[in-house]
Amino acid sequence: MNDGTRGSSKRAFLAGAAAVAGTALAGCGGLASSSGGGSTPTARDVSLSAPTKGPEDAPVTVGVYKDFACPACRQFNEQVAPQIEREYVDQGVVRYEHYDFPLDTHAPVSYTAANAARAVQHEADDAAFFDYADLLFDNQGEFGPSTYADLAGEVDVDGERARSAAEGRTYRRVVGEDKQQGIDAGVRGTPWVFVNGSAVDGFGWETVRSAIESARSDG
Repeated sequence: MNDGTRGSSKRAFLAGAAAVAGTALAGCGGLASSSGGGSTPTARDVSLSAPTKGPEDAPVTVGVYKDFACPACRQFNEQVAPQIEREYVDQGVVRYEHYDFPLDTHAPVSYTAANAARAVQHEADDAAFFDYADLLFDNQGEFGPSTYADLAGEVDVDGERARSAAEGRTYRRVVGEDKQQGIDAGVRGTPWVFVNGSAVDGFGWETVRSAIESARSDG
């Protein structure tokens, strides 16, 4: 578990909130509220840090707010995230962080998928979370209890854990804190990218790469 990074990451994102005002809304939108939970009870009070890839002392931090039900997030996950990992994370230049930002326009699956993914993180580790996230995006449009359970089995996590977490919103607090943090920083849609606490105007590869290179030079 990486339980010690949420506070520092939150400060970094809030410090860059002023930069968000000029960014163009892209990808999926439709933010309505931060709770998204209706009357569904929280199964247990759990605290988890943002799932991460890369060294803690990397000079550049890339944080991305995502909704597993967002088609633009799937595009980012398939086309941009692998390039960030290959060219920067694997080289020790970037620490990559995932933040949940389920949109009400995609509810309830945007919330249930996020809870299932956090169950995988909690039961295994961040590596399993990212593998599971890839599977979720690959199976976008087929979300439901059985899908969450079957995909968890593919990353060696008990499928019933993922199913139960999705149905009971076990990780509502974790997901809700991520979303509120994003709202406070000015996030209005997904995917929404921050580089060293500053919002990026778009999520295409060249735009993100340019922001990483700029932050790298400033460091």
